[in-house]
Amino acid sequence: MCGECLCPHEEKLSGKWTSEYPHGLVDTHVQGGYESYHLFDMTTYSFSLCEKCLRVLFNQFKIEPTVQDKMGETETNREAWELDQKAYEYRVWKDDGKHHEAYMSRRCNAVKDCPNGAEYTIRVSGDFTEDCACEEHKDTRNNCINCAKVKFIPNVLKPFL
Repeated sequence: MCGECLCPHEEKLSGKWTSEYPHGLVDTHVQGGYESYHLFDMTTYSFSLCEKCLRVLFNQFKIEPTVQDKMGETETNREAWELDQKAYEYRVWKDDGKHHEAYMSRRCNAVKDCPNGAEYTIRVSGDFTEDCACEEHKDTRNNCINCAKVKFIPNVLKPFL
């Protein structure tokens, strides 16, 4: 639909492809039936859609796609779709640099556009990160085994740690 590559994008810093394998709906075939109006009988349509275009289509659906989380979550489909979309929007927000901006402004960046001040910095395997949280969102990374919350550490203090 967009004409871009089906392979995941280059990493911003290294310039390397994150995967050499295509992602999305790859080499799909569909055909119309005898009484089909929009897709003609005896005609096969072959196409591919990258994962970005699939997300665009999903957001246009009147009925959400069925979402099954392979991690064993048991939400209803509506809840699963909303969580999936929220996680996707957070990923895009983070990739657009908003996560870093929030950290530099001493605001919580555990969720997209949280207006609260940062009260905690997240340490992962002993390393201080730019992940920070307010009191309300301090438990968003509970499933992280090697994570710990410490009092917020602003950027200017990190070199001294």
